[in-house]
Amino acid sequence: MPPFKSLRQMALAFGVALLCMAEAQAARPMSTDDANIVDEKSCQLEAWVKTTHTSLERWALPGCNFGGEMEWTLGGNSQAEDVVGHTQYWVGQVKKRWLPVGEGRVGVSTTVGVTSMRPASALRPSDKDYYLNVPVTVPFGADRFLHVNAGWVQHQSLGVSRTTWGLGGEFPLSAKVIAIAETFGEQDAGRRYQLGLRVWLVPQRVQVDTTYGNQVGMPEQMRWISVGLRLLTPAFLP
Repeated sequence: MPPFKSLRQMALAFGVALLCMAEAQAARPMSTDDANIVDEKSCQLEAWVKTTHTSLERWALPGCNFGGEMEWTLGGNSQAEDVVGHTQYWVGQVKKRWLPVGEGRVGVSTTVGVTSMRPASALRPSDKDYYLNVPVTVPFGADRFLHVNAGWVQHQSLGVSRTTWGLGGEFPLSAKVIAIAETFGEQDAGRRYQLGLRVWLVPQRVQVDTTYGNQVGMPEQMRWISVGLRLLTPAFLP
């Protein structure tokens, strides 16, 4: 194998890993997080499948609110990529809501978390990344919302810290169908966008979604498509 081809494959594998880490920081189907949390004493499960030209990912992120305006999430994925093979990501985070979103009232939360890849690789000998994100949600009436994120991530494998950001919106098309659009990114790692639809099968209990995304300026071979499911429980925790 020519050396330049090996280096190119290594760069692609590392880029895919960074993309996965960035996307793991936020709830689905949007990578730009909102300021809301699951209802008190309730839980949710967000699960999705994401496919690209070279990879397939299966994610599951269960989260619960035990009280105190805090949502705890612990989950991960299993994925296969043409260059790096089979890996897993584990995600643990806690989200504190400071101001709930209300009619004409801006919501604010803070999320801190850690992600880890297994197995570790030569490209990622120190495989834990730590992140902080501040989601702000601005309501515009009629269930329309603008979400703004400002954050930070420390990549231990790179030995660097970088700022992160996101800007997204929700626009209802009907009582059960919501259009979403967003752009998000990480310092020195490019800007990405995503478009999609969310559909309530059972209002406030069962939701499905599908999204299409890509990095700005990249060819169609880099695009991704995802299909997800979100389940919300009534209050049942002690």
